[in-house]
Amino acid sequence: MTVGLAPLTELEAINEILATGSDSPISTLEENTVIDASLAMNTLRATSVEVQTRGWNFNTEESWPLAPDNTGEIRLPRNTLKLDTVGESAGLNCVQRGLRLYNKGDRTYTFDGPVTVDLVVGLDFEELPSTARLYITIKAARKYQDRYFGDPNTHSYTLQDELAAQSVMMDEELQSTDPNMLSDSQFMQDLRNRG
Repeated sequence: MTVGLAPLTELEAINEILATGSDSPISTLEENTVIDASLAMNTLRATSVEVQTRGWNFNTEESWPLAPDNTGEIRLPRNTLKLDTVGESAGLNCVQRGLRLYNKGDRTYTFDGPVTVDLVVGLDFEELPSTARLYITIKAARKYQDRYFGDPNTHSYTLQDELAAQSVMMDEELQSTDPNMLSDSQFMQDLRNRG
């Protein structure tokens, strides 16, 4: 059986970032005692959180019911990046505070029943689509070069490379959501809700 090409791993992405500074590659993620490798890993992970916080089809759980525990509090998953109340819960003004849901309108962490939210979660690098991995790697490599070398003329990746990778990721996002201007636009939703 032919394996073919596999998406970029986190280790490969870190080595790609290190290569932009002509640093030696690492053979495992456990080798973070090497300062450059640790800086590259931190830059990659911070960039991944930055990109994922926007909320994409691949990391958004829609209409997710969150139930209160036995104390009435709603605990959020550890990888929650942001949320928005939707459906019957849309009228609630709830926000994330730490790993708990907070009702700003009632000034409380206590809820009588489930709250439905669209939940944006942070995924591990290997759980991301290939296009997102590539975009995050290029964006992180440019940040790494800016922060630790400071000379934009020595960049291995250009802003053009970053924008091209972002464009490919956004194309995949559009394909995966199958948007429909006639049914998905806010104007059409408002018209339907009038009747």
